[in-house]
Amino acid sequence: MTPSQARNAIKKCLKALVDPKPTKDEKDCIWAYFGNGCAYCGSSLTKKSREGHIDHLYSEMKRGSNRLSNLVLACETCNGDEKRESSWENFLVEKCGAGTDIFEERADKIRRWILQNGNQPLISETQEEMLASEFACINQVLTEKIERLREMYKPSSGCNR
Repeated sequence: MTPSQARNAIKKCLKALVDPKPTKDEKDCIWAYFGNGCAYCGSSLTKKSREGHIDHLYSEMKRGSNRLSNLVLACETCNGDEKRESSWENFLVEKCGAGTDIFEERADKIRRWILQNGNQPLISETQEEMLASEFACINQVLTEKIERLREMYKPSSGCNR
């Protein structure tokens, strides 16, 4: 493992303490609420097929949390190929058309899910700042130790033949 991989692992570890991934039971709740269908296009999904994905309404890059209020069931196409970094509302408009009955039905279902599960789809700025601060402390110590080890075990230059 390289130092940069270690840093990434530490960041993930710290984030998981504040914002853990959903449990199996929570994933089962998502599947049940969305009736084994994609929240966006409505296509039928089965767990065995592995076509269903747990999708973040708000991406983790945009402070989206792993709380149930930010997670929906999505098909492979919607989650992987089409939605990308679009907001879920804009993506749903693309899939269903603005103001259509199917759009209203699916949007209402997602909004009810968000409300039913605490209405907190984002990591708070306070949590984000705390994670950044703790990581900075750990990273400083890690960097010092890496530099120390590199200095102690600096390879000799040149080739001895």
